[in-house]
Amino acid sequence: MNWKLSDISIPLLALCALLSCCDTSRPTAIAPAPMTPENKNAMIELNREMVERENRQIETYIRRHRLPMQRFDDGYYGMITRHGEGIAATDSTILTLRATIRLLSGEVCYNDRIITFRPGNTAEISGLHRVAASLRKGARASFIFPPLLAYGIYGDGDKIPQRSILIYDIEVLNVAINPPKP
Repeated sequence: MNWKLSDISIPLLALCALLSCCDTSRPTAIAPAPMTPENKNAMIELNREMVERENRQIETYIRRHRLPMQRFDDGYYGMITRHGEGIAATDSTILTLRATIRLLSGEVCYNDRIITFRPGNTAEISGLHRVAASLRKGARASFIFPPLLAYGIYGDGDKIPQRSILIYDIEVLNVAINPPKP
C-alpha cells in the first residue's frame, strides 16, 4: 500500500490538536482569597512581631559588640566614626561610596563594593537613601539596616539571603553635584 503525505497529514494534525487541548500539566490560576478584616489584622500582627524580633536581634548585636550606635526613627541604627568635609549628599548629587556588607553573624557578603547612586532617585536599598543626607566626602560610618530597609524578604539573589539584617561599613569616596555625563 502506498501512503501519500496528504493521506496522513489531516488525521495527524487533528490528533496533535486534540492532544494539545488535553494538556492538564499546566497550573490553573486560583483567585486569591478576599482580604477579611481578621486576615488583615493577623498579617499586621505578624509583621509587627517580625519587626520587634529584628530590633531585638540588632540591639543584642550592638550590646554584645559594645557599639555606640544610635537608633533612628526610620528603623536603622548607625554611627559616624569620621565626619567628612564638603557638601552633604542630596537628591541633586551623586554619592559614591565603598562598602563592606556583612550579616549579623559576621559573614561578609561583599567586601569593598563600590556603590554609586543618586539619593532618592535610584534602586539602591532604601536604607542608603535614608542615611545619605548625613554623609560628606571622606566620612566613615557603620549602619545596621533591618530587612525592610535592605534587600527585604527575597535577598539580592546572590550573596545576601532572604530577610537579612545587614551591616554596612562605608567610606564616602565622593559627593558630586551635576557630574559630567559619560
